[in-house]
Amino acid sequence: MSLTKEQDSMIAQLYEEMKGPLSSYAYSILRNKSLAEEAVQETFRIACTKPKDLADSRRREGWLMETLKNVISNMNRSHASLNRVVIEALPFDETFLAEHVDPGNVDILYSDLLHDKDYALLKRIALDKYSILEAAQELGISIEACKKRVQRAKKRLQKILKENK
Repeated sequence: MSLTKEQDSMIAQLYEEMKGPLSSYAYSILRNKSLAEEAVQETFRIACTKPKDLADSRRREGWLMETLKNVISNMNRSHASLNRVVIEALPFDETFLAEHVDPGNVDILYSDLLHDKDYALLKRIALDKYSILEAAQELGISIEACKKRVQRAKKRLQKILKENK
């Protein structure tokens, strides 16, 4: 779907007006500049896929803010799910992990579970708190390809851990 000139102009204007406030809000929740930027970009990607919904909204700025809140919620849920997979596989609780387990120990415990690339990607996202954008840039792939790779690696890790219980 391509945008009309009017829709493109509307979204460009809203981007200029709202990028700062949306970024500030996202950062206040995510506490990570890269994740905040990713959330704002995803918000405007959604706006570009739903220009009619945005245009029909009585308060377009509010529409963008609600979309951003949903994006942040989805990002947090995704990170929490990924962290839960890694944490649940450990024989200790999360507090013990934070206090006693260094990344080297995690490497020893889990590096044989996935192919090295998959493990490294999951570690970057779950433990090193990389954003999908940062991981994609590091790997030299698109954001969508990175999202898919994380999803597949997470599924494989869950399957392997389930089989090894």
